[in-house]
Amino acid sequence: MKLPPPSIRKLFREDFSGQSPIVVDRAKLLQESKHWQTLVGQIDGVHVTQHPGDKDSRSRTLCRFTIPEPNMAGQYWRSDELRLEYDSESRLTIHSYRFRESQHSAPVSDIDEIKTFVRHVLERYARREAGAKKREKVREFKSKAIIAQVKKLAKEEKFDFATSGDTVKLKLFVKLSKQDLMEISVPFKQFEKMLPKLRVTIQSLRELYAEGLRFKIMPVGRLPWDVTWIEHETL
Repeated sequence: MKLPPPSIRKLFREDFSGQSPIVVDRAKLLQESKHWQTLVGQIDGVHVTQHPGDKDSRSRTLCRFTIPEPNMAGQYWRSDELRLEYDSESRLTIHSYRFRESQHSAPVSDIDEIKTFVRHVLERYARREAGAKKREKVREFKSKAIIAQVKKLAKEEKFDFATSGDTVKLKLFVKLSKQDLMEISVPFKQFEKMLPKLRVTIQSLRELYAEGLRFKIMPVGRLPWDVTWIEHETL
């Protein structure tokens, strides 16, 4: 499963009624297993999986399956699997995640409950993909706006630059000399606030570098061990 445990828990609560659970015939477990694997395998969007341990007579698993995210690679983790099992009272139950601390379960009353659950998972996949595409368009727009600003400044001030980005920020590399460059990270969330200040930032830092000042930004934890902070409150 590619959905976080809270989402799975919510869908289990909404899609499985818990009323009149299906009772598994434990005298015919092989037939029950084949029956449920066939039914589940016919649901659009489902991929039935196998595990050697299910052949063990002590196993309560009748069927394993995943709901792959469309347009994604066919590989999956075992933790992505859902399992149909019978409990101590022979009731059919569905389980998500194999790790006890993140496992959720619910009784199954009808195959239609599983179909509904699968449909809702696929709908969440679709909404998530649509949201990701929308955010990507916004980031692309902001990146272009930042780069356009830098292009204009680079032409006027005569410096070379390069850019790269991820889902959170745009990295701007400005060449200071043949040997040195400076890196400026512009978070997309602060785009509106940072863009007007970009010109003066680049200009100021280039001027300071030309005058011989060298600067570096690093984590506070990297302060040399034999150096002590002078706190301004004590001055």
